[in-house]
Amino acid sequence: MATVEYSAVIATTAEHAWKVLRNFGEIAQWHPAINESSLEDGQSESTIGSVRRLDLADGGVLRERLLVLDDPQMRLTYKFEESPLPLDNYRADVRVIKVSGELQCVIEWRASFDVRGAEMTAHFEALITRLVVDGHDRLALYLAQSPPCNNAH
Repeated sequence: MATVEYSAVIATTAEHAWKVLRNFGEIAQWHPAINESSLEDGQSESTIGSVRRLDLADGGVLRERLLVLDDPQMRLTYKFEESPLPLDNYRADVRVIKVSGELQCVIEWRASFDVRGAEMTAHFEALITRLVVDGHDRLALYLAQSPPCNNAH
């Protein structure tokens, strides 16, 4: 099984970052590889088992199922339901960590998956890493352009 891990600091509160990340169906607002995203069948953002459809910038379609949404721990987990990539058992975890006394937080990203064709593992580890890093960088920009407010989820 291949694993990709990435963590980095973002200059905003953990609560602000979590408010954006927990909106499972709204990833297209900030991820550069996703043109459009929506929850299927009128499901809510906080319903475990809800599925988001992602229309990718390259024309592909990806469907992901929410497995965990833990507000106290600021953590979510999802898996691929349908993917144009030759990956199986894809599971991703995202966690926001408060940095005490600072206007910043750490976001941890972790994905694990099996690659159909072991000789392509390094290629897909690099691809998933690039998607995570690009997503993180664009999330940081998105959060910087939408300052924190006191609204609840």
